[in-house]
Amino acid sequence: CDRGRQVEECNEGGQQGQPGSGLVDLMDDFSELIRTAVEPLGHLQSLEGDCAFFVFSDPSVAVMALVALYRSVADRQNFPVVRAGLHHGPALRRGGRYFGSTVNMAARVAAQATGGQILCTKPVADMLEHTANPDIALSFQGEATLKNLPVPVGVYEIALTGTARSYVIDPVCKMQVDLRRAAGQLRVDGRSYWFCSLSCVERFASQPASYT
Repeated sequence: CDRGRQVEECNEGGQQGQPGSGLVDLMDDFSELIRTAVEPLGHLQSLEGDCAFFVFSDPSVAVMALVALYRSVADRQNFPVVRAGLHHGPALRRGGRYFGSTVNMAARVAAQATGGQILCTKPVADMLEHTANPDIALSFQGEATLKNLPVPVGVYEIALTGTARSYVIDPVCKMQVDLRRAAGQLRVDGRSYWFCSLSCVERFASQPASYT
């Protein structure tokens, strides 16, 4: 889940006298989506806050799980955007848990993704190219310098075709916004921005340079 949303925004909808209850509700919703959409297709090793670590049998199964998750998120009004990273390779297994450089690489690729993105490494992209999956499109994003790795790594984006196409990201709170239900729209330097609430419109209008 994208961490850009400010905590005070997450408190909206919470009961009076219970600060942060809205954030807790969001974490509960995210956990439920993870378990219903992704867990049937993969092994959930850990779920801490807004971060989930899954192990799948192969990249095509991982993409199937992410398609299910992203479609579930797209159906929810004012839900935080999700980002993901994939890597393929051998891993050590001890006590039912996986460790090693493959796991570390996946985490670092995920950290490169912005809200709504799915990024992967070349081994994943190579395997996906042979699956002919109509739900995805691959594009090379260039070489990325990842933490503690001396050599840049090629990163690819996996675009889920037909998923959340009518959604954009509110530049203030980083929530996804359904274009049909946007609370407002502003145009700056020839680019349009959509917002989930009038509060975000006001914050953007007061300091547009901070969000563009």
